[in-house]
Amino acid sequence: MKPIAKQSNNKTAFTIVELLTVMSIIIILMGLLAPAMNRVRNFARKVSQKNQFHSIDVALELFRSEFDGYPDSGRLDVSGASYCGAMKLAEAMVGQDLLGYHPDSRFLADGSDGLATPTQLYIPATLKARKEHYLPLEQANAYRLNDIYSSFGPYTFPNRFVLCDVYTRVMNINTGKRIGMPILYYTANTSRTAHDLVNPNNNQNIYDYTDNHELGVLGKPWDPPPPAGTGAPHTLVSDPTQFYKSTWNEKVSTVSTLNRPYRVDSYILLSAGFDGEYGTPDDIFNFGE
Repeated sequence: MKPIAKQSNNKTAFTIVELLTVMSIIIILMGLLAPAMNRVRNFARKVSQKNQFHSIDVALELFRSEFDGYPDSGRLDVSGASYCGAMKLAEAMVGQDLLGYHPDSRFLADGSDGLATPTQLYIPATLKARKEHYLPLEQANAYRLNDIYSSFGPYTFPNRFVLCDVYTRVMNINTGKRIGMPILYYTANTSRTAHDLVNPNNNQNIYDYTDNHELGVLGKPWDPPPPAGTGAPHTLVSDPTQFYKSTWNEKVSTVSTLNRPYRVDSYILLSAGFDGEYGTPDDIFNFGE
C-alpha cells in the first residue's frame, strides 16, 4: 500500500528581501511619476490663470465701452496719493468695497469724488448709483492689501482691494487661508512710441513699469525685505528692464527697427505665477501661450 502524501498547511510568504525589493520599485516609480504629475498640475494652474485673465479681459472691455477708455493704471491718483494699477483695476471691476464701481469715481485712494467738498462714494447710501460688477466676485479673487502684506510702504489705505491670481503662495494674514499674489495692471499710453529694453525710465515708453513698482517694493509676503525681514526683492523691482523684456513683441522686431510691446494699444495683466515672484520666467501675462 502506497503511503499517502501529506499536504502542508504552510502558505508561501514574502521574504523580507522580496518586500524590500517591491517597496524599492514602488519608490522608484513614484520618483519617476512625481515630476510628470507636477507638470500636469502646473499646466492646469496656468490654464486656470489664463481663464481668469480672459474673464478680466471681457470685464475691461465692458468698462471701456461704457466709459470710453480703460481704467487708469498710474502709481499715483490725481491727488498725489499712492494708488497703483492693481488697486485701480480692482476698484473698476468690483468697487472699493466689493459692492460695485461708482460712475463718479476719479480713482482716488480715499474713495471720494475729489470735489472741493468731497463726498465719499463707497458708502451704503450710494448703492443705487453703483454699477453691477463688471467681474463676478467669484472670479475676481479680491483681497485687501492688509490681507497680504504686514507693512504697506506708501499706501495710506491698506484696506483697499487688489485682484489676486489663482496660485496659493501667500497665506492670508487675517484668516490663514492660502491666497494668490496681486495681479499687476498696466495701461498703454498710445501717444508714446518706445519700448526701451535698456532704459526703463525712457519717458517715451508705451508702458510704464512704475505703475505697480511701489507694490512690488513691498516684497514677497512670506519673505519680506528689510526692515521687516531679510528677503530679496522681486526681480521686477531690482531689474525693471525685465518688465520690458518680458512684454517685448519680438515678431514686430523682425520687420521693423522699432521695438514694440504686446498689446500696444490696450493693457497688460501680470501674474507672478507659481513661485509668487514678479519678474521670473514663470510669470503669466494676458498674451501669448
